[in-house]
Amino acid sequence: MLIAAIDNSLDLLNIAVADDEKILTERNIKSSQAPSEIIATALSSALADADRTIDDIKTIFVTLGPGSFTGIRVSLAFCKGISSSKKIPLIGVPTLDVLALPLAYREGSYLCPLINARKGEVFISLYFASRGTLKRLIDYRAVKPEAVSKIIQKPCICFGTGLTICEDILSATEGVTMEKDKYTMVSAEALIKAGIAMMTQSPDNKIKPIYGRRSEAEIKFNVTVD
Repeated sequence: MLIAAIDNSLDLLNIAVADDEKILTERNIKSSQAPSEIIATALSSALADADRTIDDIKTIFVTLGPGSFTGIRVSLAFCKGISSSKKIPLIGVPTLDVLALPLAYREGSYLCPLINARKGEVFISLYFASRGTLKRLIDYRAVKPEAVSKIIQKPCICFGTGLTICEDILSATEGVTMEKDKYTMVSAEALIKAGIAMMTQSPDNKIKPIYGRRSEAEIKFNVTVD
């Protein structure tokens, strides 16, 4: 099963092509161009490196956020277009779930991935690691840094792009380990693993973005954007 895995919810555009769980090629792109201008070319290039074409793709995995509102919308629209035109499955995976998955081996620990949400907030969720699997304990949400220490349970490992703005508060919190400069981007391996699991457990995966909070446009014009 040839898989295209795409994440555009954080600072990089991440694209991977895999044969089941075996990654054939991967791209981590930081560009001055808008994601909408490069995502198609980047996928085509990754497929060419794997000696494949878009017609070979059998399923697509994409992160749903929270993260960059524009990035999420661009990647989701792009993946929906391929899924619809090629009539292949599209599986959406929450970004915070994928960030936490590489730490599932930390038996008995609570895991708290933090994404910089701008405006002095972080996107957050909380997980418990047991027997190599994760149990999510709270909904995805945006909070101020001072709220993080009240949400976590201990022993807790905190990590992600939002760690820097929570560092002062968390460094004074007993029972917290901070993984600085690690686990700040979506792992293609984790996205593919999570996507395969969701496809097996929930084949009717609902593809809906996870924004974590209302966008500026929604607040300004009092509308809801799906």
